[in-house]
Amino acid sequence: MLIQLSDEIQRDVEAAIRVKLGSALVIDVYSTAEEIRRNHAAANVALEDIAATLAKLAVQRGCAVEFGDRTDAL
Repeated sequence: MLIQLSDEIQRDVEAAIRVKLGSALVIDVYSTAEEIRRNHAAANVALEDIAATLAKLAVQRGCAVEFGDRTDAL
């Protein structure tokens, strides 16, 4: 079930997209989501929730996304 991310996590997702767009045209959704999840481990947010938001916002900003092997992100 997807949840609404906290404002802090949402800001980190948006910042990650900006940083990744500055260095690459493709964002690896699961590895980037895992970085964000680790930074907010105390919030106990599912990787899938962060990944879904990340993918949606990245595509809205015209960035290509890839869904690498999810096991690599864990």
